[in-house]
Amino acid sequence: MIVDYSEYITEKASKGIVNSVYVENGLPLFKHDSVCPFCKQKIENVIHHKSKTDYPEWLWGRFDQSELVVQCPNCGWWEYKYSNQSDAIVDGIRAMDLEYSSGILKTYEDSDIDIPLEVLRKYINKDTSVIYNIDAHKMEELVRSVFSDFYPSCKVKAFGKTRDGEKDGLLIDNSGKQSLIQIKRRTKANATEGVEALRALIGTTVIEDNVRGCIFVSTADHFSKPAKDYASNVINKNIVDTFDLIDCKEFLRMADLVRDKLPDVWTKLLKL
Repeated sequence: MIVDYSEYITEKASKGIVNSVYVENGLPLFKHDSVCPFCKQKIENVIHHKSKTDYPEWLWGRFDQSELVVQCPNCGWWEYKYSNQSDAIVDGIRAMDLEYSSGILKTYEDSDIDIPLEVLRKYINKDTSVIYNIDAHKMEELVRSVFSDFYPSCKVKAFGKTRDGEKDGLLIDNSGKQSLIQIKRRTKANATEGVEALRALIGTTVIEDNVRGCIFVSTADHFSKPAKDYASNVINKNIVDTFDLIDCKEFLRMADLVRDKLPDVWTKLLKL
């Protein structure tokens, strides 16, 4: 089960003086306590906190702002709080504003085809075992997404139709060199990728125009010695210029190295 909190709801409240009269809107929010709605525990895990004090000329007084993000250490649910207040009265108004945004729970099965790619990429960094259950088409999209961030100077695109033989993607570097990408999702963590699939990829590559490289991505634990020898031989015989073999550990390492390309959704809410 994949848990996602990338969508959220926002509530706002305010209280203060308007023309010498005390007014309030959404007062219960001022008594809000950050409790995870799923784990039923008060959250004290602060992952972001910032405050700011200004004395703007137009205000003729002090203006305080504060923001805080807490996150449940058990399930990952998060909440963002922003507040501002001033000791000055402008046009008869002195008020305090409060805003809360909190994550909405969405769940997916590991094999769901409609899992958003950002959600999937973040989750495999937490639980790598999910990669063996991903839908085969989703695995192709996942690899292309990771490659796009890992090779920022290159263009990565789908090649042909879905499940079109050995053509799952194409990587084009800034010099125009093209490499065919083949992706194999194996369902067992201890699987070995043999030479047969590599031969099929070479057979497809040699009939493609302007393709001089191969990239074989597999969720297998490792490539067999014959597979590694075969990749070296086709390079030595000048059949292709490059033949990269990327096993599960290497792909997960690549995904982990570019996880900073996927900022948490609450970072979009920050005001300070």
